[in-house]
Amino acid sequence: MINKKKIFILIIWLLTILITLIWTYENPEKIEKAKDTLKYKFSVGKLFTNIKSKVINRNYKSIEEKKNIEIDSAYNTLNLNYFTIPTYSSYGGIAQIGQDILYLSGDSEIFLLKKNIDKKNDYKFQKINSKKIMNNKELFIELNEPKVGKNAEKYFGTKDILIEKFDQFKNELLLVSSLDYNKTEDCYVISVLLAEILDQDPLELSKWKKIFSSSKCLSIDLTTNPRFAAASAGGRLVKLDENSILFSIGDFYADGVNGPILSQDLSNLYGKIIKININDLTSEIFSFGHRNPQGLYIDKDKNIFSTEHGPTGGDELNLVLPNNNYGWPLATYGTNYKSSDAYKKVANDNKKEWPIDKTNNTHDNFSKPIFSWGNQMGISNLIVYEDEYFKKWNKNLIITSLATKQIVRMVYDYENKAILYKENIKIGKRIRDLILLDDGQIALLTDRGKELNEYPEIIIISKKE
Repeated sequence: MINKKKIFILIIWLLTILITLIWTYENPEKIEKAKDTLKYKFSVGKLFTNIKSKVINRNYKSIEEKKNIEIDSAYNTLNLNYFTIPTYSSYGGIAQIGQDILYLSGDSEIFLLKKNIDKKNDYKFQKINSKKIMNNKELFIELNEPKVGKNAEKYFGTKDILIEKFDQFKNELLLVSSLDYNKTEDCYVISVLLAEILDQDPLELSKWKKIFSSSKCLSIDLTTNPRFAAASAGGRLVKLDENSILFSIGDFYADGVNGPILSQDLSNLYGKIIKININDLTSEIFSFGHRNPQGLYIDKDKNIFSTEHGPTGGDELNLVLPNNNYGWPLATYGTNYKSSDAYKKVANDNKKEWPIDKTNNTHDNFSKPIFSWGNQMGISNLIVYEDEYFKKWNKNLIITSLATKQIVRMVYDYENKAILYKENIKIGKRIRDLILLDDGQIALLTDRGKELNEYPEIIIISKKE
């Protein structure tokens, strides 16, 4: 005779299996999330991240905080003064405030690189205690790191800063661009926030106010390889006039190969340069057909220049005009992105072609770049040098690079809109941002490196007297 207790246990076991199967069938997303979480938590990458974060926190004090080197360029021997930033952070930006340099990290921490007025080229960092931008970065990392790994921390955060005075505001403004996570919808946008600078010494800011967010909230699954492609976010800010700023937004790799085409679709704001009125908070598309415009600058004659990441061999320098279409992803001088696996499924099968180029590598019927790099560049930001300190650089374009770790000086023919000459000046660091200082010197912001002691740096470039 079968034991009733054993029959009961068997029935419970069968019911448990049945309920599990039904729940699994009806909740596939939760199952995938649980698998992602378990896979990441017990991965070598997560173990290394935990060890690395502990080492980083105690490593800064052992780093040489200041160093100075000399390098040759065509017209000057350049002095490079390096100042190691006391936080291990990606992205962010720099801007001059008074005689000092304000640095906002990718984690929205604020530091001042304060100038010693009694000693030439002597600066020291000061941490500013202010409220962080409310972009939900920590929550985004917590919920999405199991799915996208280290990119959650690396790419989510602030992208640029701008300090400017506008007529309608009593004080100077600090404007910041940042990714911005919406927990309710489980998606993200890129936003612009501002605070008034109430006092410079000590630095005091008003409350942060969000003045713009991109339309169409994006999922980390907008693209599949890679997921969460925020390396292509753009995010550069410049003052256009007393009422408006321009703001560049990347395509987040949604390019018709690895996701839907966003840059050519005027119903969204991705792959566009946006004009934002900071008084009435209205916005409009200024130009479109961009991939990842990481550089934006307006010179004294109101020429608008942008630098833009393309696929391999397709980085661009553009003269930006209102309502113009710059072609991406239907026109590019670049080829498939073999330096990454972002387009592996389709583009690598097409060998040395960008698979949806409609112009046969001519860029015809679209606004053409002033210049496009035929080799690896990894372009970032730019300025037009308008000062007499580096006298022979006046009106030249100064462009920074990530991949080649250099600045590029270009002589631009304004009448014919053509590049006449370029000089590569090797710096040896991935350069994320640059600004022209009031005294004519140039400040660079470098990326953090892969090694545990490679903190980001601010490099001030002067000339050997």
